[in-house]
Amino acid sequence: MKLRPKTVVPDGSKTKKQNQDAGVTGRKTRIKQAEARTAQAETRTEQARTRTESAETRTEQAETRTELAKTRTEQAEIRTEQAETRTELAELRTEQAETALQRGVNRGFPLQAIGGSNSPVKDLTGRQREILQLIAEGQNTKKIAETLKVSPKTVEYHRMKLMDSLDIHDVPGLVLFAVRVGLLPQEKLVTG
Repeated sequence: MKLRPKTVVPDGSKTKKQNQDAGVTGRKTRIKQAEARTAQAETRTEQARTRTESAETRTEQAETRTELAKTRTEQAEIRTEQAETRTELAELRTEQAETALQRGVNRGFPLQAIGGSNSPVKDLTGRQREILQLIAEGQNTKKIAETLKVSPKTVEYHRMKLMDSLDIHDVPGLVLFAVRVGLLPQEKLVTG
């Protein structure tokens, strides 16, 4: 008798076990993949949050720069208004000086010689005479300082000493005095 080869019948329990192991492995792989995708999503969410915060910071900085620009504009407008006010005041003082000068000319104050024996001008220093003449010509403190190459404070000091020594306490009075003593040439007199 011939022996036949033994036929092996597959054991069903072994195949089930392999299928179960394969299923578990597949589920574990899918879980790991899902966890990796979740981690990537969280990373992207964090990056988006960071970009949003950066954008908000840049927006706040832009708003701050805008507010600063508005403040600087307001300050510039205030300085412009102040400059206009100072200009108006200077024009007003000039008009007052011209009016006082015109009144003095119209009243016919006698002109005295500059070096005369009774002239109060002889008691003035050379610098005070220069400043008196420049004031009478209508120059302001800054222009006088530039002309004489001294500081405005020096001009103010000499003007104060000049006013004290002449007992005249305003610029129109100084102009009138300069006209009376002949410090202001006739061609510079305002007649009108």
